[in-house]
Amino acid sequence: MTQTDAPDASSAPEDRTPADAAVAGQDALEARFKPGLEQAPYYSVGRNWDDYAPAYRFGRDSRLRHDGRRFEEVATQLEQEWATAREQSRLGWVEARGAIEDAWDVPPVGDTPAHTGPIGLPGRDAD
Repeated sequence: MTQTDAPDASSAPEDRTPADAAVAGQDALEARFKPGLEQAPYYSVGRNWDDYAPAYRFGRDSRLRHDGRRFEEVATQLEQEWATAREQSRLGWVEARGAIEDAWDVPPVGDTPAHTGPIGLPGRDAD
């Protein structure tokens, strides 16, 4: 793919394919969470972005599937689903849960977060 073949991020939403939207969604997650990953309270030494990216995607997608519900209401179900949703991630549920919850706490586009937590992530209170 050449530079001219790359999807234009400024394209109107109706001009974007589902694949373009998926790439944009992944790029947004990476821009939000990757820079502070190693400072996140749930980060495990020796793990990397490739381990955490599926957890962030799962958290974002799960929030959309369970619209209007709190994370704690569905955590047990999400724990069961993580075994198949984790892709190539080396994270078990205990390691992945914090990242999943952080992505869950990111408001959908157009919503404003109520507050910002210790590493700049919405929905996380400082300890």
